[in-house]
Amino acid sequence: MPGPTVTIFNANSLGATMSVNNGAQFTMPAASPMNWSPSTPAVGGPSWSYAGAAPNVLAPGINTLTITPAGSLQPFVTAMTLSPNVQWNSLQLYIFFNSYGEASWIVLNAGQFVNGNVQLHS
Repeated sequence: MPGPTVTIFNANSLGATMSVNNGAQFTMPAASPMNWSPSTPAVGGPSWSYAGAAPNVLAPGINTLTITPAGSLQPFVTAMTLSPNVQWNSLQLYIFFNSYGEASWIVLNAGQFVNGNVQLHS
């Protein structure tokens, strides 16, 4: 069964790097400061596998995200659970930074909300 496309957006004015399941880091461009819409999607981000999470591979179940905003000394590390009961078609992950100490994320499937973490603390 083919997996969904995976698109990651940074909805903050700070650029950031991310690692998925301890894989290679990739860059998330900052959002446009005029209207705060997410910029171009991250390049070099994770792929998808129904077989299980792996470095730089998202999968149903628990996935570890390591997110470092530009200028931050410490990354945010959080677990993101993706339901195995969802028919994944097109996964979009949006990252939001509230400050250098807080971040949030939401996951959409084909544009519809699936899961989120309102606040993470470093």
